[in-house]
Amino acid sequence: MAESPALTVCRLAADDWHAYRDIRLAMLQESPSAFGSTHAEAASFDEELWRQRLADNVVILAQAGTMAVGAAMYSEFGMTDPGDCALYGMWVDPRFRGTGVGRALVDAVVAQAGSAGKRRLVLHVVSGNDAAGRLYERSGFVPTGHTVPFPRDDDVVEIEMELLL
Repeated sequence: MAESPALTVCRLAADDWHAYRDIRLAMLQESPSAFGSTHAEAASFDEELWRQRLADNVVILAQAGTMAVGAAMYSEFGMTDPGDCALYGMWVDPRFRGTGVGRALVDAVVAQAGSAGKRRLVLHVVSGNDAAGRLYERSGFVPTGHTVPFPRDDDVVEIEMELLL
């Protein structure tokens, strides 16, 4: 049996915009119901916008060998409490789900939040995405009791979860 390539996680820089674009388009195509934006919207973005997203946020890329297999984003954008931050855009390639990639991405975002001195990490998971909810719970997140409407479907809500750091 062949040995699996080593899993690595790294922060993308603005010059890595191609890698971010590729993984973002893959996630929007494979799991369109999990995200508030669409593949068509993201495919229309120019280089400047991809670079700006990487400048404004911390995007963590997971790789198995040289293959991109997942991503997650740490952001402080839009938070009303300076002690809060958020985990956004979490996705793992279906071929690598259940292999520790998701946990490695969550751990990298938690480490980023800790190094930034944050007290609370918040995320939203689409109702019905039970596998993601279980991953977040195993990582220490708990539901806050708040929900927000899903941007593209009035019949769907996103469940807010938090991790106190």
